Order: sequence, then structure tokens, then C-alpha cells
Amino acid sequence: MERRDLFKGALAASLLGAPQLQAQTASGADIVIERAVSGMPHQGKVLALITPHLDDGPFFASGTVAKLLQEGYTGYFIRTSNDEKDSFDLTLGETVLGNERDARAFLQVSGLKQMFDLGYRNHRMDDLTRTEIRARLIFLFRLLKVDTIFSYDPWGHYEENPDHYVTAQAVEAACWMSGGHLDMPEHFAAGLKPHSVSEKYYFARGPQLVNRVVDIGPTFETKLACLRACRTMVTHMIKDLNAALVERKLRVPALSGVGSAAIDEYTKVALEARDRAAGRKFGLDYSEAFHYIGPDRSMDEYIASHAVPI
Repeated sequence: MERRDLFKGALAASLLGAPQLQAQTASGADIVIERAVSGMPHQGKVLALITPHLDDGPFFASGTVAKLLQEGYTGYFIRTSNDEKDSFDLTLGETVLGNERDARAFLQVSGLKQMFDLGYRNHRMDDLTRTEIRARLIFLFRLLKVDTIFSYDPWGHYEENPDHYVTAQAVEAACWMSGGHLDMPEHFAAGLKPHSVSEKYYFARGPQLVNRVVDIGPTFETKLACLRACRTMVTHMIKDLNAALVERKLRVPALSGVGSAAIDEYTKVALEARDRAAGRKFGLDYSEAFHYIGPDRSMDEYIASHAVPI
């Protein structure tokens, strides 16, 4: 994701008084407010955060992921690209290594159990066949017994990054096909079983059919820590912003460096501005927005009325 442009736009609009388009717009659909639940209601369930780039999840979904982990989920991170393009002044090799180190740091602060890197080339995923990516995801969904996924919206509008929509479309298809007994049947010889993904939280950079807003007030500090872990990418954003400010003969002292202090300030300003504004619409301190697709409940009432013990 070119998050540096998104962040730079948000911060520049704030700092320089420039107008900015809204990144997401809720539709007229009924919106569910999801709040923290006490206890461990999701004990035994599994979620997967699936994104092409390391900082996609921290920016768009890490508050909700942290909430669900606190409620009993076990979580995994699946990164589809190698993030070779996201740095300011590093070589390609240095960029891959820096982002790989940052990914390990993100895994530690996020509470996710394990990371799976698919390793496709950054900004080149439209070279790939969707079926290859889909097959690898089907294997992981069955292996990990994934119940819930977080990923880009496969129907998101005005998405310019091919890594985003290629990953999203592969995820969408794999969620369904992983439950089929005739899809990749060789998996079953290895002891795996069909396993469908029942819940999807889709996020987007542009206009989206938002039907679920999650209260991330209790987990906002974890979200900040997740983005701060992406040091190589956030440093890229800071340096890009500083270059834009220099063109206007301006500087922000707190963002002039590239160390931990500047990273802390940048992530706080960027995330607070976005998530506080999103939450304010619903009476929340901070929120994340999704298009949510839940389990099919169409037969629940019939089963409750007609099912008998075996």
C-alpha cells in the first residue's frame, strides 16, 4: 500500500490546511457497532490477518484484531508480498531485510501467534495467477482451521495498488473453496479436512459499503504499538512528509528526526486523527470500519425447531 501518500495527505491537510477527500464513506446500510465483550467468548476460534504489506493490518485493522485476541481468538498473520519497495533511501535488499525485521517486531507486539510469508514480489502481484495464491491460502485455512479473516475488500473501489486487489480476490475465493471436498483433495491425504471461513472483516482505502464499526478505544494503544513496529515503512512516510514540507519552506520540529521520537509522534498524530474522527460519528473514542460478512444463519431457526438428538 502507498500508505505514505495516505498518511502524508492526512497530515499535510492538517498541517498545511489543504483539503482532503474522505478515505471511507459509510453507506446507508444498517451499521452494527461492535464493542468489547468480557470474558473469553471466542475461546478456541482462529483468525487470520491477510495483507500484502506489513503495515496494512496495523493501520486498518490492528485495533479490532487486538480486541478479538483479548476475547479468546488465536491469531495468525499471512503476508503475501515481500515488501521490497517500501523504504525511503534503502536498497532493495536492505528494504526486504528491514521490513522482515519489523514484521517480527509487529508479531510480538500484536499478540499474533505466527507469521506466514508467501514472498511474492512487491508491486508485481498482478503478474501472478490468482489460482496459485488461492491454492496456498486454501492450504493455510485448512491447516490453521481459520474461522475469521481480515483483509482488503475484494470489491473496494478506486484501488490503485495491484497487490491489494490481487490478494483480496484470492482471499475471497479461498475462504469459500477451502470448505469444498473436491477442491485440492490431495490435502486430505496429509490429514487436513475441508474447512470454510465463516466470518470476514474487509477494509478499504476508498469508498466502501461499511456495515460494521468496531470500538477500538480499549485497544488503541496496542494499535499504536503495532504501527510503530513498522519502523522502515513509517520512516519512509516521515521522510516523504518532510520533503513535502521543505517544498513549502516549512518544518515540524517533532518530525524532523527519523528516530523513535519522530516515529512515536507521527504514528500518534496519523492514527489519532483518522480513528478519532471515525469514532466520533458513533459516539466512540476511536473506531475501525469494515464491510463485515458473517456466518450464514438462514437455517438456524429451522434447526432449532426441528433438530432431535441422534
